[in-house]
Amino acid sequence: MRRRSIILFSIIVCALVSFFCFFILNAETKNVQSFYRESSEYNVHYRAKFLSDRLSGYLSDLDRIAASKLVQEGDSKKINKSLARLEEIDMPYVLDLCYADLEGMAYTKAEEPVDIKKVPFLNDVLLGRIPSGISDSMRSLFFDKDIFFAAVATRGVDKKLSGILFYVVDMLAVENPVDRLAFSPNASGFLISSEKELLVKPVFGSVVKSVGSDENSLSPKTRSALFNFLEVMGKSDFGSMILDSQEGPEFVSFAKVEKTNWTIGIVESESEFYKSFLRERTKLIGFFILFAVLVIFVFAFITLSGTRGKSSHRLTLQQDSDFDELTGLWTESRFEEESECLLRENPDKNYMFFGIDIRGFRIVQQTEGVAVANEQLMALAKRLGQIAMQQNGIAARGAIDHLYLMYPIKDKESAIAEYESFLYNGNYFSGRMGERIPTKTGIVFAGKDYEKDSVQNLIGKTSYAKHIIQDSLLQNYSVYDQSMEDRIIKDKKIERYIPIAFSHKEFYVVYQPKVDLSNGKVIGAEALVRWNSPELGECMPDEFITLFERNGYINRLDFYVYREVFEFLDKRAKEGKANVPISVNMSRFHLADEKFVQKFWDLFNNYNIPPELIEVEIVERSVGEGDSRLVEVTKQLHEKNFRVAIDDFGNGESSLNIISEIPADVLKLDQKFMRVDKNGKIPNEDEFKIVAKIVEMAKSLGKETICEGVETEQQISFLRSVDVNYVQGFYYSRPLKEEDFVMYLENHA
Repeated sequence: MRRRSIILFSIIVCALVSFFCFFILNAETKNVQSFYRESSEYNVHYRAKFLSDRLSGYLSDLDRIAASKLVQEGDSKKINKSLARLEEIDMPYVLDLCYADLEGMAYTKAEEPVDIKKVPFLNDVLLGRIPSGISDSMRSLFFDKDIFFAAVATRGVDKKLSGILFYVVDMLAVENPVDRLAFSPNASGFLISSEKELLVKPVFGSVVKSVGSDENSLSPKTRSALFNFLEVMGKSDFGSMILDSQEGPEFVSFAKVEKTNWTIGIVESESEFYKSFLRERTKLIGFFILFAVLVIFVFAFITLSGTRGKSSHRLTLQQDSDFDELTGLWTESRFEEESECLLRENPDKNYMFFGIDIRGFRIVQQTEGVAVANEQLMALAKRLGQIAMQQNGIAARGAIDHLYLMYPIKDKESAIAEYESFLYNGNYFSGRMGERIPTKTGIVFAGKDYEKDSVQNLIGKTSYAKHIIQDSLLQNYSVYDQSMEDRIIKDKKIERYIPIAFSHKEFYVVYQPKVDLSNGKVIGAEALVRWNSPELGECMPDEFITLFERNGYINRLDFYVYREVFEFLDKRAKEGKANVPISVNMSRFHLADEKFVQKFWDLFNNYNIPPELIEVEIVERSVGEGDSRLVEVTKQLHEKNFRVAIDDFGNGESSLNIISEIPADVLKLDQKFMRVDKNGKIPNEDEFKIVAKIVEMAKSLGKETICEGVETEQQISFLRSVDVNYVQGFYYSRPLKEEDFVMYLENHA
């Protein structure tokens, strides 16, 4: 009787489990359906906003150009010439930027004429019917691809309609975001114009694919679903619905794209989606039921056999995941846990954190093999493990060659002094030749008297410290301070806005006058760059020039300045006004470009100014003894009749060699010679002799001299006494914006 009761009980329990599983399956199906639709609608909304922001960017950029002085005051030829000189257009997917006056004739960057009155959308903007907007897609024979236009009407100083500016944009700007809408194998994105034309056609979805087709060719079911879809889409800015087509139910979600007459959407075959979902979920439920049945019958068998389990045991496992397989040290995650514990349980102690990398580890892997690289890593890890044991600390390995060490210290000063002796301790170790393993280490102090932060953040701070010395082979450790992090974060922020700065012309040129010491008149100026960023504020060169040199943007920035200077001189020449020579800076990185002088000359030739008005300044730090490349560049510039100056002269190690070897026209004395002591005297006797000798040698070789950084009357008197030709500095004028420099010229020429 008892046996039958247990079996009956087991059968009832299995039935209840089965019923419960199918109930859960049904409820979860509805939840998944709801979640799927919400996700689909959100995805479409997000892509619609993304497209709208991209298109708004095109129109905002055109508005900025239309508001410029050039467009408001210039004629059609001048505007087109200026647009043609743009090296590139940084707006994404933009193929060309054109301008047309009220006559309706525009020119491509290849100087091909285009009559925009033949394009209805552009003609509507030109006639003022619409102030700005985005066109539908069309095929461009010139570019041999599908394009659309972003256009704004322009107005003159008198606020009257004067023409039109427009971008020619690759349709990929729209197609790529639409294609990325699909997040399952049976879904695809689409884009429909206000004229019921599919600008981007979906792969799936028979109803949506039939938009724009002959309705008589559709089945009654699909035709009815299409009519319903177009009606809902015409009345709503967004929505979702199920379309019952000939091929089965299709789920559609759509949203209007602002700034356009377009509707973006996603379509998916619902039947395929739910079939797939049900198949996978049924397998899972079946497995669960089978498992439940087995558990119940095992329980019944044990009960019926009278077995009693009275004993218990505890299984303790060594967590292999806590240890790095190669080095035997703790993993980074275990290191973080233990470090947090040490800091928490010892609030009265101070600790030293190390983040240590092997310099050139990847190069060793590639050139000498993984085995040799791993041998170095294991040797260094072994030493860190020994230090951890000696100092009552802990050590770990992170990703690749990243190693970590932490131990208690008495004070910061003695800990730093002991660092290298702890690490190497007279041992020069490597598996190959026994040499010292080259490392770079970031150090941060934590605990009672120092940083109070999470271990993850402390590890991050060691990374900031390592970043500072990554290019210095002679410095193998760096101690973190907040300024490091601030500098790196600021550099990253600056890098983010560099492309925007070029496309929006946020850089501008200022001119610092050069003055003849004999009569106080302006004889020229140096062009200096500034950056006025809406996001970063006013940036001075020392905040971004070094960064531009590291990331390669310095070449583009220099040519940007060259163009601005050439345009300034050309404009004054056309106005019949007198010009003075302007000096422009040439980065040392241009020396690696054998075509630099030719590129400089090609840009200069677009303007009607004599080369004698341009002086090229080369920083002395770029000069090495017997630098044949610099000699060659200087000679090439002279062949084009440009003047050449050596900037910051006296600041490098090769100054005396430069005078005789580099055929420069001008030596600009470094402003260190203008140091003023606490009594206001400059310079000391030795510096006086050095400056006097430099000026004497320069004059004997037919070179002119100029000193920068001049701010006081004492400096002026000293420079006159040693017969320096020219000066520039705050004593006479700060760097001036173009309009202020023009006024300064009129008053001091």
